[in-house]
Amino acid sequence: MTSTISMGQYLFKRVAELGIEHVFGVPGDFNLTLLDQLFKVQELKWLGVCNELNGAYAADGYARIKGVPGVLVTTYAVGELSAMNGVAGAYAEHAGMIHVVGMPGRAVQEARLMLHHTMEPGMDQTIYAGMAEPIRKTHTILTDENTMAQEIDRVIEAGVKSKLPVYIYVPMDVVGIPLDASRLEKPLNTKVANSNSQMEDEVVKSTLELIENSSKPSILADVLTIRHGGRELARRLASVTQFPTYSTPLSKGIFDETDSKYNGVYNGEGKVNPPIGLIILKASYLVSFPGCADSLESSDLVLNIGFLLSDSNTGGFTRKIPDGNLVLLGHDYCQIHDKKFDGIHFLPVLKRIVEEIEKDPKQFSIPKPDTRAKVETPLLSTSTSGPITQSYIWQRIGRFLRPNDIILSESGTAQFGLTDATFAADMQLITQTFWSSIGYTVGACLGALAAAKEQQQQEEKQLTSNQNPPASSNRVILIVGDGSLQMTVQEIGSYIRFGFTPVIFVVSNDGYAIERAIHGERMGYNDISMLWDHQAMLGFLGARQETGIKGRSFACKTVEELEGVLTEEEFQGARCIQVCEIFMDKLDYPWRLSSQIAVARKKMAQAMALQG
Repeated sequence: MTSTISMGQYLFKRVAELGIEHVFGVPGDFNLTLLDQLFKVQELKWLGVCNELNGAYAADGYARIKGVPGVLVTTYAVGELSAMNGVAGAYAEHAGMIHVVGMPGRAVQEARLMLHHTMEPGMDQTIYAGMAEPIRKTHTILTDENTMAQEIDRVIEAGVKSKLPVYIYVPMDVVGIPLDASRLEKPLNTKVANSNSQMEDEVVKSTLELIENSSKPSILADVLTIRHGGRELARRLASVTQFPTYSTPLSKGIFDETDSKYNGVYNGEGKVNPPIGLIILKASYLVSFPGCADSLESSDLVLNIGFLLSDSNTGGFTRKIPDGNLVLLGHDYCQIHDKKFDGIHFLPVLKRIVEEIEKDPKQFSIPKPDTRAKVETPLLSTSTSGPITQSYIWQRIGRFLRPNDIILSESGTAQFGLTDATFAADMQLITQTFWSSIGYTVGACLGALAAAKEQQQQEEKQLTSNQNPPASSNRVILIVGDGSLQMTVQEIGSYIRFGFTPVIFVVSNDGYAIERAIHGERMGYNDISMLWDHQAMLGFLGARQETGIKGRSFACKTVEELEGVLTEEEFQGARCIQVCEIFMDKLDYPWRLSSQIAVARKKMAQAMALQG
């Protein structure tokens, strides 16, 4: 007799097969029986969050560290709609997500009863599924028990391969339907492969020929390289070729930034000339550090891998790389000079290119006699006392970081400022430069903490099995502004509840600094409540003496006070949850932010002049 498994357990067994260990969400009456099935799958742990938006952020953050989709479970209508902003951000930035939604039963849907969470009599109860159509790769509504298992597999496979959100809608009455358990013996097909092998061959062959014939090649690896699982391949390519390497604001950390071939964050150019800390940048490239853009743009071949060409990731669309020197290797097309190859994914292409070069580098004239000097990162401030400034803080936090740290940098001044820091080896950065939903990192930090815990447990298992010692445990460091924090602060309570110990830097600069920089510098709409006491926050949210949970908080208004905290061994150890509040002037902005705004204003003025 064929063994069976409930539909709910089948779904979550498939989730666990991907290596996922934590599921995020909020209970609601339409998903409660589904959650019962989740709790029967021993490989998974439930992390209940404070609201669905934060849950989506957490699933996104988990996916970015884990490399597999985060899983979010919400209830019909109010839950799934609350999560949509977070799902849209995951779609924009290719952070995979499986959003499971508990729905009313099939008979109830057919009768179109006026249930709670519906909007009017006779409403089609699948209307909310339609609202999510633009922010997902695919979806399924599990109504046909004859195809449920196949549909679950199809949707999960599509989500893993595309790195885009997918939706699985589960009516209440199908949760316990028995499915054929033997299907679980066949693994999911999650390998990315190009269907047009002839076109893939042409991309590989042409790229290798260009590499062989180039004299000043470079590698520019962008964020979708990371999202689509190509980070290690990009590093192997850099290692075997010894080409100069560059990242973008969103891909910062993809290469070892202490390596002699790493030349910085390429973010286009800007023809403005503001003073920056102790130096005045005389070069014209002021959305990138001096020399970075010159160095990259002088290349006769740029291998641009996993590109995401948004405004904030290209210095306001100021890249100057001629098409005749450019090879674009993307997730949905590749392009060599002016020839485009639609539907070709870079991952199999990059794998073949790396393997061919590793076989015999000399065949491709490697190493190259490239005489370009390494681009050095300028020191923006040598302050040892006095007020904390934007020019000082970001490179100082960079020196606080250490290998294997996971850092979350909130949209706003932190996002632009942290680009100035030199990262230690094997760091992972989570930021949301493209979608830029403020408050994102507080929720995403929960997901990163869960993923980091899984990594640490895996490392501990390696030790007990007498394998090579693992790397040091990951610290998780959150940098968030006081305005962004007020959006999603309650999720810090979840860190405490689940025993996580991040280091939290709160930038207190009296409101929405990035908005002030853009417009309305002294307008009240950029103000926030300044009545919050960040020093009391951890205690209110659960880290206090009577709970037995330790938390530490510091307030720093001067360089001397901050140095005292950053150099303290206990603070560096991150063995309990800690907050370091950093006070800065509300009209002090990172230079990259000011420069990019100036570039944007100039482009806008030019466009308006043409229209006039």
